[in-house]
Amino acid sequence: MTDTACLPPLHGDYRIITCVMPAGRGAEVLDALRRELGVVSASIHHARGIGTQSLRHRVYSDEKQVLTAVVAADQGDAVFDLIYFAAGINSPHAGMVMMGHAFRAAGMGTVEALPEDIQ
Repeated sequence: MTDTACLPPLHGDYRIITCVMPAGRGAEVLDALRRELGVVSASIHHARGIGTQSLRHRVYSDEKQVLTAVVAADQGDAVFDLIYFAAGINSPHAGMVMMGHAFRAAGMGTVEALPEDIQ
């Protein structure tokens, strides 16, 4: 990774990667994306919902974190793999990760250098 990270240009071939993971893992995965692959076009947010268990239809509440990243198409598979393992999606019932196409992306400017204490 270089010391300077830039957002991708507005037009091109991109991948949008969305991951639903257990609450509490998002900041760690976001930091790994920035540190290992230089991805700065990612964000996380919390989600909460109600579901039912298959046995006896008991209602339960669950909290998750949702990570969304937009990267250049050639970087898509590497980012997908990093998210898959860093978020623990390779374990049963841990969440899911999806990747799709995007042909336009709008950044919020360039990022010269990110401080080490951002989480």
